[in-house]
Amino acid sequence: MIEVHNPGIYCSVQDLGRFGSRRYGVPLSGVMDRPSAVNANALLGNEESAAVLEFANPGPKLFFNKPAIIAIAGATFQVHINGESIATSQPVLVETNSIVDLGRAQEGVWGYLAVKGGILSESVLGSMSFYSGITRFSRITKGHILEIAALSESSSQEVNWGKKLPDYNVNHKIEAWPGPEYELLSEYNKLALFDNDLKVTPQSNRMASLLVSELAILAPEIITSPVQPGTIQITPSGKIIALMRDAQTTGGYARILQLSDEGITNLTRIQPGESVQFKLN
Repeated sequence: MIEVHNPGIYCSVQDLGRFGSRRYGVPLSGVMDRPSAVNANALLGNEESAAVLEFANPGPKLFFNKPAIIAIAGATFQVHINGESIATSQPVLVETNSIVDLGRAQEGVWGYLAVKGGILSESVLGSMSFYSGITRFSRITKGHILEIAALSESSSQEVNWGKKLPDYNVNHKIEAWPGPEYELLSEYNKLALFDNDLKVTPQSNRMASLLVSELAILAPEIITSPVQPGTIQITPSGKIIALMRDAQTTGGYARILQLSDEGITNLTRIQPGESVQFKLN
């Protein structure tokens, strides 16, 4: 059992997402930085779909009342166990009555704590991913109790002791394809979109990353149409919205670009105040 002493920012239980319910208006949800979460589970021999604890900068402070084996991946957080600094991106034994403090991120945004066996939470529509209105909780709060799933055959693989994940990579060039309304952009707006630094704002969250441009980029509104994670929209006032894992299923802003899976991952790793450039495929 894990007790949350301090929830940090945007801390929630997530797995790979909630599929098959978008026709009912249910978002996909799931981990923001999928490769990092999958890698954390792989270190422990968990299934890649095992639920993990996702958190942003700063991370949570957790009390373990039983021993556990954990792995922390994603953004480079300053992690301490009982006040002693530990290395991330590799399996770590947490002893009984230990405090794991996930501190602040030096690079990147989203971090992941996987536990051998996986974190146990209520499953709704085939997923444990938190989402307001779907699950009882939308975020972890102080005093929250997290259960660790009992080990099963699917989680009986050996822990990869001694294995360390590759260095965390942040790429400010974001890969994208033309969206359905891309051709509605003028040639000037297309140049402004690609030959311009776009700054990630602090208003960014699991639903969307909000980007601002020094050059005005404009597109007309459209009839409400399907959207998905990775859809890039332009508001009539020129705001650039990159939809993320908790994105709604429809929207009325022009869909000018669509990010690849790699593009979504890269954008999730950009801290507020940093800039990116879109790269058209």
